[in-house]
Amino acid sequence: MSSNKPHRWSLRTRLLWQLVLAIGVLLGGLFLTLDALVDRAMFQQLDQVLSSRAASLARQLQNSDEPLPAVLPAWDIAGHTEFFAVYDVRGRLRAASINSGRTPLALPATTARSGNVLLPDGHRGRYHVFLLQRGAFAKGRLLVATERESWDSTERRMHGVLLLGILAAVIAAVLLCLLVVRQAFRTITREAQRLPHDGPPVQGALNETPQELQPFVEAAHAALRNSWAMAERERRVSRSVAHELRTPVAEIAAVTELAQNQQDADVLKRALTTVHATNVRMQRGIEALLALARFESGQEPPQTDPLDAAALLRQLAASLAQPRLHLQLPAEAWVVCDAGMLERIAANLLHNALEYGDADAPVQLGLQLDGGWWLHVRNRASHLREEDVRHFGERHWRGQCDGDPQHAGLGLALVLAMAHALGLQLHFDLHAGELQARLGPIPAL
Repeated sequence: MSSNKPHRWSLRTRLLWQLVLAIGVLLGGLFLTLDALVDRAMFQQLDQVLSSRAASLARQLQNSDEPLPAVLPAWDIAGHTEFFAVYDVRGRLRAASINSGRTPLALPATTARSGNVLLPDGHRGRYHVFLLQRGAFAKGRLLVATERESWDSTERRMHGVLLLGILAAVIAAVLLCLLVVRQAFRTITREAQRLPHDGPPVQGALNETPQELQPFVEAAHAALRNSWAMAERERRVSRSVAHELRTPVAEIAAVTELAQNQQDADVLKRALTTVHATNVRMQRGIEALLALARFESGQEPPQTDPLDAAALLRQLAASLAQPRLHLQLPAEAWVVCDAGMLERIAANLLHNALEYGDADAPVQLGLQLDGGWWLHVRNRASHLREEDVRHFGERHWRGQCDGDPQHAGLGLALVLAMAHALGLQLHFDLHAGELQARLGPIPAL
């Protein structure tokens, strides 16, 4: 019966077997290299010993006229582990050690001066060929061999030591890898536990994070901050919707309840008119809240295009047709910006200045080039105070002089959100009763 549970591969297991395989291959290669070097060194030492013995025996043979010199008693001991044979230039056997018996050393089929050979006693050995230059065996070849059983035994012991050492090193390396990998994942687990669960990450939380894990922890912190910001926007929208709809819904309920007890057509008509106006105000507030949520969440990014900001503001001023509005615009001001957002921001600022400013004072709209174009709106506002300016941009804040229920208190909040979406700054300054709003710097074309 098959399970629908998805297969979850383990990073720890994969790292472990990869480390074990890599260390095994590395140490296995080291074993083969050391084994080859040891074999080579041992055979070189054995060949050097044989060469020395062959040279010593050759000197005695070349300095004597006897076919088998009596000065070589050491080679005549039966059962000796070293053998020699002398062949003339034609390859005929001329002399051999007594311990060779009836099967003296045979000349090798190769031209190699050293190599492996089967000794007359049936044991494995090593030979060396020496060319005789003078004496009774001039132009002949001296073949010297020795038993290599002890050398092979030593070599096997060294192989065993190397193999055991390599296996011990592999086991130690695997255990060390287990500890290192466990410690590494313990660090990852600790960093996961340090992630905040009840609020956005605080600044400086990465100071104790290892350098290798900082990119991942930074990405996790960014995701958490975005999640908390999104949740906060949702809560703010919910509170704003509740705040915005509470009064209109209460008004509609009161008017409809009062109209139900009336039979006069004029009273019913006025009630329906009031309900319709309240509904329009409620719809306007909801649309403003939705637009504000889109701008704050980045769901409605700006569509930047080249445009003449001076011409855009002249067209906006002409649509308002306000004699109090004075323009201080250059002939042209080409910028790169979203035309719809820029016009909406300027329209909102102008409406606020015309509606809430002193009725007998002009409103100035201008553009100034200072590292980019700055839009400014100036008007007299003698009723404003410094603490009022600090509340500009707060949702549902209408000010003490604004008792009009048609205003939701979302205009400046929407303006700030659009300015942030455009990457612009919006400042409000109150000096000597004059309020100035500055928006910029708008990138010049």
